[in-house]
Amino acid sequence: MPTTHQAWLSQIQKHCLQDINQRILITNRYAKNLHTVEDKKRAAVLIPLCNRNNKASILFTKRTDNVGTHKGQVSFPGGHFNPGETAIEAALRESYEELGEDIGEIKILGMCQTIPAITGTLVTPIIGFLTKDVQNFEHFNPNEREVHAIFTRSIDELTTPSYRTIQTLHQHGKEVQLPVYGEHDEYRIWGLTAMILDSVLRNVVIPQRPKDDSFHNSF
Repeated sequence: MPTTHQAWLSQIQKHCLQDINQRILITNRYAKNLHTVEDKKRAAVLIPLCNRNNKASILFTKRTDNVGTHKGQVSFPGGHFNPGETAIEAALRESYEELGEDIGEIKILGMCQTIPAITGTLVTPIIGFLTKDVQNFEHFNPNEREVHAIFTRSIDELTTPSYRTIQTLHQHGKEVQLPVYGEHDEYRIWGLTAMILDSVLRNVVIPQRPKDDSFHNSF
């Protein structure tokens, strides 16, 4: 019999691999075929589902002020494609470069809709699972030039209604509402990262959640 967390992960992967969901929708604000555009810079990020001391969580990084773009912002591990790379290859390479080679195996579960960053770079989010419990990051060796901090938020915390607020922005003469997670936290999750997180939580992670309460202790 599979453990609860294995069953949950299998359901997520199965959902992501269905023909209709091969690229999980992030937002209707952008075309669904941006991954076919060839004349733009391209990047990939990993959405790292993980266990933190046996508790279902998602891992984030806070960027340093030394990086070229998005200085000091909360983000997912990731970066630009190298020549000839796929989105999955870029997300995996960048994750190991940022977090260290000893973080363990990363199991790829699915791929999301490609969306543009504010810089114009086309970003493809990849859903993955860190198979080794992250514990207190003892086995991590973050790239000090790129990563200021590593932190997690549990699925329980992220899905607490009061933890998610809405920010209203005006872009190109239009009013746009975007989610913010942990508005008053030390590490506030906003912008593109929050948009990606919001969709993956609501469309993929939560619908496949086990019906019992065991997700509080294992994933």
